[in-house]
Amino acid sequence: MPTKAVAVRLALVGGLPTPAELFVTDVPRRGHGQLLDDLAALVLAPKTFLPVKWSNRVRLLGKHAIAWIAIGHEPTDDVTLYDREHIVELELLRGTKLLGNLLDSAPLDRTRVIDHLNGAGAFVRLWTADAHYLVNTQQIVAVTELGGEAR
Repeated sequence: MPTKAVAVRLALVGGLPTPAELFVTDVPRRGHGQLLDDLAALVLAPKTFLPVKWSNRVRLLGKHAIAWIAIGHEPTDDVTLYDREHIVELELLRGTKLLGNLLDSAPLDRTRVIDHLNGAGAFVRLWTADAHYLVNTQQIVAVTELGGEAR
């Protein structure tokens, strides 16, 4: 199947963020929002390794070694409607902090941040003012729910 390289920033556990490329199936998409969904599906898939290109080399990375992946927003991003927005600060191992929004449409009996995090799988999606993050839940030390806007 033909693939498309997608430019991202990637941080390995204990490492600094670096530009990289991930590969998704090259299919017609209705916008950048659908590309974000496809990237999330890629990292949430049960496969253990992920092909990543950086420094002009393709490496097979163990997903457990990825702290987070970020892709920038596009001015024309599709708007997906969610029932709830949780403005949070994620504290990761090694002291990195990310401030953003967890958005979900969970059932009415699961409206808390803890419900969202416990149901997220290996990676949780976080929207910030400048990027969409896929954060490895095994790297999250603490989550603080904040009031006000995260933007």
